[in-house]
Amino acid sequence: MTQTYKATLLILNEFGRVAVRRSPAGWSLPEVDVSPGRVGIMLSRAVREQLHLDIFSLVLPNNPETRLHVVRLHRPENGLPSGLTWSDAGDLAGQEFASVLSSVDTTNPEFGGYAWYTETTEWIINTLQSMGYSVHRLEQWNGRVGGVLLQVFTNGPTFWFKSVTDFNVREFWISRLLADRHPQYFPRVVASEARWNAFLLQHIEGTELHAIENLDTWKKVARSLAEIQVDWMGNSEILLASGAADLRPSALVERLPGFLTHIASAMERQQTLTPAILRATDLSLLERGVEELCLAAADLPFSEGLANADFSPHNTLIHQQKPIYIDWAEACVSLPLIAGEYLWNRMAVEAPERKPWQNTLRRTYLEPWADSYGKSSVEVGARLLPTFAVLAVAMFYHERECHGPSPYDSYLRSLARLLHHQLKELQTTRSVMYA
Repeated sequence: MTQTYKATLLILNEFGRVAVRRSPAGWSLPEVDVSPGRVGIMLSRAVREQLHLDIFSLVLPNNPETRLHVVRLHRPENGLPSGLTWSDAGDLAGQEFASVLSSVDTTNPEFGGYAWYTETTEWIINTLQSMGYSVHRLEQWNGRVGGVLLQVFTNGPTFWFKSVTDFNVREFWISRLLADRHPQYFPRVVASEARWNAFLLQHIEGTELHAIENLDTWKKVARSLAEIQVDWMGNSEILLASGAADLRPSALVERLPGFLTHIASAMERQQTLTPAILRATDLSLLERGVEELCLAAADLPFSEGLANADFSPHNTLIHQQKPIYIDWAEACVSLPLIAGEYLWNRMAVEAPERKPWQNTLRRTYLEPWADSYGKSSVEVGARLLPTFAVLAVAMFYHERECHGPSPYDSYLRSLARLLHHQLKELQTTRSVMYA
């Protein structure tokens, strides 16, 4: 039997009233049993199935991580089911969620707020109506600081509405850029709204690459990815102007002091003796190693190009026997080969039985690069690749999480340790000296 957890709902209406259950013993907030998985969609489905309500999760930047979910109804005019009633917020004063209530302004149209969902729903309905479709239902898959994702069901095709903010704004521009140049490999953007960095995407019926037990399909994905990236070479400035993260070797060296300061701070926040904390001497060696690694990478004829700092088999769909690449929020300009490194490594971590496929995938991915830039250059790049891939993702998280203590502190520390270890190993290849 699947394990579930209890989620408490703070359901608000446009007047700031709260949905409660009343009984002779008093009142309580409604609860639902939620299955593990992506929180947005699992919560939405649990509420629909158990309470017969369709909800939007409000995005509250200062809301602590709890089992309390602040939501609103899709259509407040439809009312509440039997057993629930609206109560004035003042009647609930003194409760642990009172501070959350006080921070919610139902008239505020800012991203992910109560009024924002009203505006975006109207935009979705009107936009699709102008295309000849009527909206039947919206289903929320994600709703957090950084992005809201809704699946849109119509009397015709299914669409995705995605709105991004903060660090993820790049995806608004990159998605359109990639789809325009390679429409056969990226979801079609059918409409966009710059006010919210939002776009409507054509839904793709496909199977996640992760679920495919066919090596030839994986090889096709690897080769297509490389060919797309080769086609983008020489266009770094266009990609950077569209918001791609700057993870070029030269840029990483420039930002190295702040990166090392961030790692040192994260290490200081570690409350256990194990795993080992990187000390000042370790960070000094790390600095030298990163500088030399970036210098070696910069010498490659393909040192900067289209990359993805979180390329995943889960974000590749197989549709009519060809790959469709989705979710490029982590698009960057960097040593482009890192995308391939993430592909075959994540494959092996999530499905260890596929580890024997790694060498075949690596060869398949690197062939288009060798055809364009020569086998010897690609061999040098391949030796640097595992270490540079760790550096790139570590720097990506540094850029996003460098403003203080972060939930990703532990992850950043583990990346720093791995980078420290792999830089030492590079000494034996004499590609980068680290001693």
